[in-house]
Order: sequence, then structure tokens, then C-alpha cells
Amino acid sequence: MDLSQENIERPYAQGGFDADLSALLDKIYSRKGWDFRNYKMSSVRRRVMKRLNARNVSSCADYLAILESDEVEYGKLFSNITIKVSEFFREPEAFAALEDSIAGVFSRCQGLRVWSCGSAYGEEAYTLAIILSEYLSPDALDNTKIFATDIDVSAIDCARKARYREESLRNVSVERKQAYFEEEEGGFKVRFGTRNVVKFGCLDIVSNSPLLKIDILACRNLFIYFNKFLQEEVFRKIDYALNRGGILMLGKAEAIPPSFAHRYDRVVSGTNIYRKRAW
Repeated sequence: MDLSQENIERPYAQGGFDADLSALLDKIYSRKGWDFRNYKMSSVRRRVMKRLNARNVSSCADYLAILESDEVEYGKLFSNITIKVSEFFREPEAFAALEDSIAGVFSRCQGLRVWSCGSAYGEEAYTLAIILSEYLSPDALDNTKIFATDIDVSAIDCARKARYREESLRNVSVERKQAYFEEEEGGFKVRFGTRNVVKFGCLDIVSNSPLLKIDILACRNLFIYFNKFLQEEVFRKIDYALNRGGILMLGKAEAIPPSFAHRYDRVVSGTNIYRKRAW
């Protein structure tokens, strides 16, 4: 079946698909604790429809019956809704701006607390570890902790293994590849010294409390999946987690909610790197 936008939208247009979808999301939340109820409906609808198509059903009611009889299907639906796209130094201009910010703000610090929120398979967290290894003194790096969290425990397990295909390193220079990666059959593995800086854990920023006293917080390409209400609620946690004077990194298509904008200054024009005001 064609999965074009037109074909995916048609069941909704013909009658009440979103009402049935809301009931499905309620069921997922009550059964598994995964709260997608305030994700953008258009995004969730497309991803749920892919699972309906894969199971050859056309309604959420039929799909609910499948979930009742097939526990494995919950995991497949979860993976579809929380689809992950990442690579090392994704959007290189943003990380170049982050490097400038670290050099200007934190280069003489005694250690940092860094959080990669929504870290997927770990590329972002290890990218941060590489950058900090180059801009901090050895003593400061020893006192630095990078926390990498994601809602998906299987993604966290993959991240801990730190093995990646070559295409994930397309934005990594030859020098950095030699310094921070070991080549192995089928790809590369992050060297132990870099892996050791990063601590991985499972955390759902929608339903769990945030980490605290963070100096650098990367939360990229999460808000694009949330409706405005959830953007406000999650950003409230992000703002609470970040120290005054700390650096915030958002995705290219994301913006700070208006009610918080007065608390942040953009560090580099044209990028979504911000510094939280110290007052």
C-alpha cells in the first residue's frame, strides 16, 4: 500500500479517525505508561497508520484488538512513534556555534554537568564528549559528567555499546575519527576515554522529573513532535534543569516558547544555541 500523505490522511477525513486515535493513545498510556497524548496529532497519526498498514487493518478499533492479543506489537508501535534520526555532529554549523560558546564561557571551568535529552542512539552525547575533550583541561574533563537520556531503553542499550556505521560519522573529520574512534569490522567504535565521560539512562522527559544543575543542555528535535501545551510543559522542566548562564541547544526548526523567551539570549545568529540569562 502507498504510504503517501494523501492516503494516510483519508481515513481521518472520512470520519472520526482522530477520536479513535485518542482512544488508542489513552490505551497505550494506561497499559504501558507511554504518554503520547499531547504529541502533535498529525505526526502521531502518520506513524500509527504505518502500523495499521503493516498489520493490514484500517481502524484503530481493529488495531486495539491486535494489541490485546500481541504484546510484541506495542514495542513496534513505540518504535514507530519515537522514530530516531541522528548522526555525529548533525547540523555541523550548530555544533560549531556550540564550540564557540564553550570556548567563550566554560573553557576555564572546573567541571561541567551536561545533559543530552532525547539522545537516541548516543551520537549527540558522544559528540558533546568529543567537543568537551578538546576545550576543557584534563582536570576539568575528569570532573565533567555528560548525562544522556532517552525514553527508549533499547536505544540506550545500543548507545552504551558505542558502535556505529561509517555513514553516521560523515560529519566527523579525519583527525577526530582517528582520535576518538576505533575502526572495527562493519564500522567504528567510540574509544573508551570518550565513552567513559557519558552516562546513559532511560528517562521520559514528558512524564519524569528532569535532571538538575545542568550547565549545557542539548534537547534537539523533540519539541517538533509536541503540541503547544506539551512544549510549554516540557520546556518548563528544561528551564528548571538549566543553571543560570548555562547553554541551551535546540533543533534547527524549534523555538523557545514565548513565555520563556525573555530568559534566554541567542548566542550565534542563525543557530538555535541560547544562553540562559544570569539574572
